[in-house]
Amino acid sequence: MISIHCTRDMLEAIERGRPSSQTDHVLFQGVDVFTLPARDVVQRMSQFTPIEEDPDDDASFMAPDLLLSFRRPFAADDEPEEEQGHHFSSVLLARPGYYDTPAQAAERLQQSS
Repeated sequence: MISIHCTRDMLEAIERGRPSSQTDHVLFQGVDVFTLPARDVVQRMSQFTPIEEDPDDDASFMAPDLLLSFRRPFAADDEPEEEQGHHFSSVLLARPGYYDTPAQAAERLQQSS
C-alpha cells in the first residue's frame, strides 16, 4: 500500500504500508524499517537522527528532522509472534510543516514572507 495525502491540490505526505511479500524491502540508510522489530528500527535510526515516541501514541515514533513517522497499531515489543505490534505497519514521509502546531505554522508563514 502506498497512499498520498494532499491538501488543496498540494502533496503533503506519502505513506508506505508494510509489504505483504517477504521479498520486498523498504530501507533507510540500510535499516529495513518493516522487517526488523520496531524497537530495533528506533535504535538504529537514532544513530542517524533524533527519533522520539509520538506523544499521542506510544506505539508510534517520529524522526522530526527527517519528517518521517513510523506507525504500528499497538506496541508488542516483547511478543515477536504478535507481528502487527512487534513491527511497524507503515512509514510516512511528510513535507516541512506537516507536523506543525497552528502556532508553528503561523511562525513558519511569517518567516517565509
